[in-house]
Amino acid sequence: MENIKNLEENANIDGNYSNLFQKLKNIKSNIKNDLIFALLDGAWHSETELVRIAKKKGERNYLGPVTLGTMFHSLNHDITNAYVEKKIIGGEMHYKISDNYIGLSRAANNKYRFRLK
Repeated sequence: MENIKNLEENANIDGNYSNLFQKLKNIKSNIKNDLIFALLDGAWHSETELVRIAKKKGERNYLGPVTLGTMFHSLNHDITNAYVEKKIIGGEMHYKISDNYIGLSRAANNKYRFRLK
């Protein structure tokens, strides 16, 4: 019980897991859903790798680093401020889902699998 309470406080989602679930469920963009799915492993992923994943859908052939950054900024704005972290590794931008949200995101993926992938 104490671990759950600490997770709630660390994740800063007002003790309401369904809030995060609902926000993830309401994402309508297939590209954003594919990017979230790719980041569910909790590892850092390069910008190049994520652009390739996003382009696989074929919906946006013009998607590049700026659009990708804008999508992640949008996710941080729509879900919560620190949902997607970014840092430069070896001269290239890398992204990952924050450790505070990775478990909840995986649970949301399992609960709403039909929406996320």
